[in-house]
Amino acid sequence: MFVCRECSLSYLPPESLAYSDGPASPVWCSICQQRAADLGVPEPAAARAVALLAARSAAGREAPPSAARSGPDVRPSRPALTRRSGSGPGTRTRLG
Repeated sequence: MFVCRECSLSYLPPESLAYSDGPASPVWCSICQQRAADLGVPEPAAARAVALLAARSAAGREAPPSAARSGPDVRPSRPALTRRSGSGPGTRTRLG
């Protein structure tokens, strides 16, 4: 997901950063990119590098589902018996 620096529109260009009619920009949406091309404004190289780096790091954070708990979910049928299980609001103590 990218955000256009010109109009603040959120957009998702193709993964190859290429549209059917030309290259896609990680800095500008397709409308602002066309407008900049018509005016002869080049795409800022530093902003392009930062946007691509941020997209790569975000893609790296998306981990596949973990298979850590591959076995069946086995839980005890009754709560654990501890000294604290009877304490709490609504229970009587020796003092009260």
